[in-house]
Amino acid sequence: MSFDDRRRNVRSLLFFLVALLGTVVLTFAGSFAAAADRDVAQAPRYTPTALDQQLPPAPDARPGPRVALTFDDGPSAQLTPYVLDVLAAKRVRATFFLQGENAERYPDLVRRVQAEGHVVGNHAWQHAWFPDLSAEEAESEIARTNDLLTELTGVRPTLFRYPFGQPSPGGDAALARLGMTGGVHWKWTSDKEGDFQCPGPDAMVDFVVTEAVDQAMLLLHDANDAISCSPDQLQYLPRAIDELRARGFTFGVVAPSPVPSALNGGSLAAVVP
Repeated sequence: MSFDDRRRNVRSLLFFLVALLGTVVLTFAGSFAAAADRDVAQAPRYTPTALDQQLPPAPDARPGPRVALTFDDGPSAQLTPYVLDVLAAKRVRATFFLQGENAERYPDLVRRVQAEGHVVGNHAWQHAWFPDLSAEEAESEIARTNDLLTELTGVRPTLFRYPFGQPSPGGDAALARLGMTGGVHWKWTSDKEGDFQCPGPDAMVDFVVTEAVDQAMLLLHDANDAISCSPDQLQYLPRAIDELRARGFTFGVVAPSPVPSALNGGSLAAVVP
């Protein structure tokens, strides 16, 4: 066999292996996407009540103390569809700080969050502990997530919430370079347990109502640790919304602000209609 023949054979083998690898990757990606779709389809859903159906088109347009429901770590097949169902039925806009790797797994849920009028924020790619990251790693966590969320929604996020609320110099520098409002914190001044601690629906209603004051950014979750809680804990959300409205509260979303919010950990953000 001549040298040219051997070279042609090697080239043919390489083409075959590349084609085979591409087929395997596409098959795996298709199976992964189908599994994610099945997970979402099987998630618990919320059925609007008679009270929901009687709500005016813009129930939060009236004046009154305003709070923001903020959901971290999502999306997830287990919790996010129910949360979005409730918010749609109650006509509440919320702020979702999405985790990059979860957004990559459930892109349709990211698009639904955006399409239904909620604010999409950045919660890093892997929910990393930022004080342990190098400056390069911190920037990658933020920028990679922002690029994906921009691709999925058509809107580049401007809000960032550190995982665990723990900032780092490298993260702050990356946020400044990216022109983002970073370190969006929350109000949690009581000793009540949060949803990721699985206290149950009654305790969660108590948590939300206790922490609610004008301009409070309330910390909630729709993925990660909260997934391990009993499914009936989700019932807190419609109950808490109804209770807050009965007390005169309205709901808004988080937006950048030049004025630090002492109520929410010094965040350069405010709750707006």
